[in-house]
Amino acid sequence: MFAIFLLCVSFLFPLTLEEAIKIALKNATDIRVSRIELKKLEEEIRKARSGILPTITGSYSYTRLDDSLVYGFGLRDRQEYSITLSQTIFNKAVFDSISLAKKQRKLQKLILEDIKREVIYRVKEMYYALLYKKLVIELKEDTLKYWEENLKTVEEKYRAGILPKVEYMRAKAQYEMARAELIEAKTDYEKSLEEFKAFLRIEEKIEIKGRFEFNDRIPSKEELLKKLLENNSTLKVYRARIEALKESHDLARSEYYPTLEAYLSYQGFTTRKTLFGGREWVRGYTFGISLNYRFFDGFRREANVAQSRLEVIKEKERLKGEVFNQRKALMNALLTLKSLKERIKAVKLSLQAARESLKLSTERYKEGVGSQLEVLDARKNYNDTLDSLHFLLYRYATTLALIERLTR
Repeated sequence: MFAIFLLCVSFLFPLTLEEAIKIALKNATDIRVSRIELKKLEEEIRKARSGILPTITGSYSYTRLDDSLVYGFGLRDRQEYSITLSQTIFNKAVFDSISLAKKQRKLQKLILEDIKREVIYRVKEMYYALLYKKLVIELKEDTLKYWEENLKTVEEKYRAGILPKVEYMRAKAQYEMARAELIEAKTDYEKSLEEFKAFLRIEEKIEIKGRFEFNDRIPSKEELLKKLLENNSTLKVYRARIEALKESHDLARSEYYPTLEAYLSYQGFTTRKTLFGGREWVRGYTFGISLNYRFFDGFRREANVAQSRLEVIKEKERLKGEVFNQRKALMNALLTLKSLKERIKAVKLSLQAARESLKLSTERYKEGVGSQLEVLDARKNYNDTLDSLHFLLYRYATTLALIERLTR
């Protein structure tokens, strides 16, 4: 039996918030997908760079004609081959494509960073929720223990004929209710724990440890707004997207420029040596330069340039709107934080009063002076006040996490 206990304990390991964040940054699906997208863009840069590198192509063909197709001095068997080296001398679209690919890579890096920030915030939010639900379980366990002791006291007095049966039935019902609430709290915690493990993509049995810390120092609004504009990862993504769209606009405009290419080819083919003689190979080099320019294409270029320019303008408008959204979220979080700070202080004072009231009512009931209803009300008031404190601390911690998400 002891060996089984040790085996169960060995599979249960405590998980701190910092460790959970590390696991999430490694395993979260959104992050892994974003990293794959980043690798794809690395290949896109290599693909774009191929436009400025030379290309070498080769070809070979063999043709055999039927007798009915051979006329005069034509050859029945024909062979031909060529090797060509091509080099782009000037093509603005190639250079703009490389620049665009680099901008897109930078954009994807910022998107990855933004996703990381969001994942960290979600981990903190879920972790703090689990801490709160553990505190609820502890409260329910303490309540169950309290009502269990109360039931024993009431039962003894009922057996002795001091209390009526209705008092005993009320105490027993209160105990059963406390036990049911504890089971419900544990079930809720286990569900949230499974959701948390699925988010981290782990299967091990884990134990959440920690307590809420209340720091009543709130950073200044001016300082946070400055950090928001400088550090907010979502705004950085919008700015990088604008830069990428500007490069797309330049790429569309590159169609107004000519292209210049050079090629060098070595080729050979079979022919008759003489009119009446055998067959021989003819070989030689070919060099050429090609200059191309599209004078008119039905206003397709103009439409592409106009569309790309409008995309830049549209993204700038989205950035302006997102700045207001992020600012609104920060201001709301600050207001919530200030409100929670005052409420936590007030609830802490109320908790002291509720604790003393519960202690007094319990002693009065044991001495036969007070009633059980007085104890019920005092215990309920104490439980509700303590649960409110835990919930406010949970909200305070998650609000701080949101502010960090917006400003770091």
